[in-house]
Amino acid sequence: MHNGRQDPQADTFGVLLRAARVEAGLTIEELAAHSGVSGRAISDMERGRIRRPQRRTVTALLDALPAGDRSRKLLEAAAEPAPRAPAEHTGWCRIPAPAQHFTGRDDALRTLTTLASGLREPDAPAGPDRPYAAVVLTGPPGVGKSALALRAAADLAGSFPDGRLFVDLRGMADAPTPAPEALRLLLLALGVTGHRIPRDPADRAGAYRALLRRRRLLVVLDNAADESQVRPLLPDGGTSLVVVTSRRRLSGLESVRWLPLDPLPEAEAVALIRALRGPQRTGEDPGDLAELVRHCGYLPLALRIVGRQLRGRTARAMNRRFAEEGDRITVIDAGGSGVTVALESSYRRLSPPARRVFRRLGLIPGPDFAAELAAVVAGEETSVTERWLDELVELGLVQPRADQRYGLHDLVRVYTGDRMAREEPDDRRLRERMIRWLLATASVAGEHFEPEPTGAQTGRRVAGLPGLPDAAAAMAWLDGEVGNWFPALRMAAEDGLHELVVDVADALHWFSDRRLDLDIWVDVFGLGARAATALGDAAIEARHLNYFAWAQGTFLDDGEAAIRIAAAALDRAVAAGDVAEQGWALAYASTGRFMLGEFEESLDLLLRAAELFRRAGDRNGLPHALQGQAGALNRLGRHDEALRVLEETLRLISDPGFGMVAATRLPAEALAHLRIGMLHAVAERWAESAQHLRAAVAGFHGIDMRTFEATAAVELAGSLRRTGEVDEARSCLDRAMALAEAQDDTALAARAGEMLAGLS
Repeated sequence: MHNGRQDPQADTFGVLLRAARVEAGLTIEELAAHSGVSGRAISDMERGRIRRPQRRTVTALLDALPAGDRSRKLLEAAAEPAPRAPAEHTGWCRIPAPAQHFTGRDDALRTLTTLASGLREPDAPAGPDRPYAAVVLTGPPGVGKSALALRAAADLAGSFPDGRLFVDLRGMADAPTPAPEALRLLLLALGVTGHRIPRDPADRAGAYRALLRRRRLLVVLDNAADESQVRPLLPDGGTSLVVVTSRRRLSGLESVRWLPLDPLPEAEAVALIRALRGPQRTGEDPGDLAELVRHCGYLPLALRIVGRQLRGRTARAMNRRFAEEGDRITVIDAGGSGVTVALESSYRRLSPPARRVFRRLGLIPGPDFAAELAAVVAGEETSVTERWLDELVELGLVQPRADQRYGLHDLVRVYTGDRMAREEPDDRRLRERMIRWLLATASVAGEHFEPEPTGAQTGRRVAGLPGLPDAAAAMAWLDGEVGNWFPALRMAAEDGLHELVVDVADALHWFSDRRLDLDIWVDVFGLGARAATALGDAAIEARHLNYFAWAQGTFLDDGEAAIRIAAAALDRAVAAGDVAEQGWALAYASTGRFMLGEFEESLDLLLRAAELFRRAGDRNGLPHALQGQAGALNRLGRHDEALRVLEETLRLISDPGFGMVAATRLPAEALAHLRIGMLHAVAERWAESAQHLRAAVAGFHGIDMRTFEATAAVELAGSLRRTGEVDEARSCLDRAMALAEAQDDTALAARAGEMLAGLS
């Protein structure tokens, strides 16, 4: 949020610098003369115009101040950067462990080591001979690009104290990971909280690069699709190293080092398959292994799959099978024939049910999946499917992932598509069954977050949905399967399953408030609006156009689009005679006006919306409109009126006769208390402010809205400090810091920490 305030850390440094200078009895000119720092720079620092002075500037100023002064010691503490855990410990973009058995690639590893050692330190100035900060590992499918990147990341861990990150760009998928989504994951891993991540892709890339410049990180971008996907993810300096893997050369990139990989030399291929197979068998002819690696095309992926199978038979026996089925030696993507050999050999060894499960897994759209979804496409019970998945994992055809999930390598996915085309060419029934299961489950999960579930989706659900007994289980499912249910929603729209699309958008409307950091809601509610239009029901269309207008304002900050879409929603709501949806259309149009700075127009729309909500008896809409009115009044400088509206809203919400259900009443009450408390603080009515902020903290705590609780606790501490209740203020700040740190909200934690230091 841009509110004109300086960064709290910068404000603290400037205030302490002035205090230290005054305590030392120095003017700005005298401190400038003693330190060699210009008087203009010192003045800018003291006034907060220079937010983060360079370390050498800070050192020069400290050297010029008396060592024993108390203010100098505080200044030293403020200038010292806060310790931080390596980025790889955040839980986002965790780098996988390297392959257990890795052989060869010595030249490539030496090159990567040289690149890492040539990087400059974060605080060092960039020189004309800037080292490469990015390297592209390129080569044919199955050549071991990812394995090399992970091996190098493990070997070079000590060279990157700020962490190592990993993102799968899914370049071979129908829908590769978009660069903005990859940037979102990386920023989360680097400690940026979801609500602070810029929505604009260019701003998002700038924030990411700024963090890379200040840290020493290794970032692995695996399986890139093309230059446009990778370019926003590259650094603009020599502090960190980015390793990209791709089948394509990505020759359009600038300032990167290319490292092409070829198939392994025979000796290294034999060493790899020996390591995978285990101890040497008595009487084994070394020529048998040499022949086997030739059948595999010397490609590491094929060698790994075949090496696991070799544990139960001799190399000679395997070679006989390859000779007998020589037609299976085909070329996959630019001549990577060894992958086809390995996959075909594994497929033939599967039992018929396992083959069916394996080839159908390629229908799943996301990068990973749970056993329940695999069972849906397999047409089996989950317990049975899990046995086949174990078999597939053992053969290396399916990769185990975290949280009891599974995934397919891109090449394996291509292969499953080929098998389906040959053995089950008409997969429309399977595809629709998967879509309906995913979206029906998403609807059931979403209803856990509705204040008053309507049960509108019940009639179109399918059997065999997973048990989701509570909101926690529902949220876990929606989070875990978002890579599948969201593409399934797109598929349903493409297939004309309009009622299903509308059901899902309806069910997820309230859930979207819980996951505002996901970059999917504009698409979700856009699909819902188009599906509603296709159904031709004015009431349904009005509701979903309102959802879409909300998404435009909330996620795209597009006030004009919100106004335009809300106007269409109003037209359809009038046609349907739906007074409540007319109110919501006016409320969302007011949001657009507010974004455009048209506060009078926004207020007028909200007054009209409130009247419609009263007529319709909409117990959720009316408080929304009233709190919006207070926001517009506040921006118009009419603070006393804003306060009266909020107090009226609070009385209304709290009245049992009004009839709000707890799911919406409790957060609305807490939010009203927070806003009232902040308005009292603006007027320096500290006791009244503290009273309402206490209620806000307790309210948010009771419904586990931790982000809001932390914010309210910090505001409460500020008011308590003014009333002299220092012990309670300290307790609030301790709680706020714990909450903020648990949510990786570094800015709020820093603000609470500074206030706590001020109390001391």
